[in-house]
Amino acid sequence: MIQFVSISAFRAALSDLLKVRHGVYSGVQEEICRAFQNAPIEQIRSNRDMVLMDLDSVTIKLRLPDKRQHLSKSDGYRLIYLVLKDMPVVAFLTVYPKRGPLQQLDIPDAELKELVEIFTIESRARQIVIHDINDHLKEIQL
Repeated sequence: MIQFVSISAFRAALSDLLKVRHGVYSGVQEEICRAFQNAPIEQIRSNRDMVLMDLDSVTIKLRLPDKRQHLSKSDGYRLIYLVLKDMPVVAFLTVYPKRGPLQQLDIPDAELKELVEIFTIESRARQIVIHDINDHLKEIQL
């Protein structure tokens, strides 16, 4: 079974999106869940948009639509996630929109490397959070 986890940077970015007035980004959780529900780990690992690869993991940028705003994948969200190569673990690192008040056109390489480092640090310190992908990213308490 695939375990979905997140780092603090992802949770902060998601929280910021959900706080935007008029619910502009209110569909972001639904889009993330839809992208991963019932997907096998091999499919999740083999996304075409790999942005970083090392011995233990692959970091991927996934394009997601924003169906609530009728935006395609090219204009919707970007989810940056890391997949471990030897375990069925998917770690959400950050998410950002391509349109709207919090739009971001790209993510710098230095920021990507920092997010991977944060994952490493928070994982060792047991500060990552487990999520239920079938329940709008609800945090699972251990």
